[in-house]
Amino acid sequence: MLVVLLGGLVAFAAGQMLTARTEVLAVARDVQVGSTITADDLAVASVTSDPRLSPISAAEQSQVIGMVAQVPLVRGGLLTRSQVGVDSGLAAGEMLVALPMKEGQFPARGLTAGQRVLVVPTPGSAGAVGAGGGAVQKLIEATVAEVGPVNPTTQVTVVDVRLREDDGPTVAQLASTGNLALILLPGGG
Repeated sequence: MLVVLLGGLVAFAAGQMLTARTEVLAVARDVQVGSTITADDLAVASVTSDPRLSPISAAEQSQVIGMVAQVPLVRGGLLTRSQVGVDSGLAAGEMLVALPMKEGQFPARGLTAGQRVLVVPTPGSAGAVGAGGGAVQKLIEATVAEVGPVNPTTQVTVVDVRLREDDGPTVAQLASTGNLALILLPGGG
């Protein structure tokens, strides 16, 4: 009888260890990359402890508020250190440019953050390529930072790209004309 009781206690203790829960920070609502994190953006979740996961402890919530999202944060996900930082997330000499894109200006399968792309000037309605008065502009490499939802009214998707600071103004001018396309590069995520 004693052996059965002892076995039951050991099984109970092992079960408790396997189902030990800890309170961690989760994302309460979608947060755009580069946005400052507020208390409304965070929730506390109770999850089973797992050494393969490294979410931020709920006890650190006050330290996370005011930090900047380094990647898009999706509602319901657990928050990790690599997702937040103290600055814009841009490296020195790097810019973030928003590209309003329509269907056919980027791959049909879509784009995701981290993919490498080539920004290509395309002919406008007058047949001129790019914003430079008919002169073909150089092709510019960039990295997708974020892809917004399709606007149901305009059918435009805003794609934020990270690129060299020297190329930022050129790509921004090109984006204002709408005469550009994005090509997914090999190894582009």
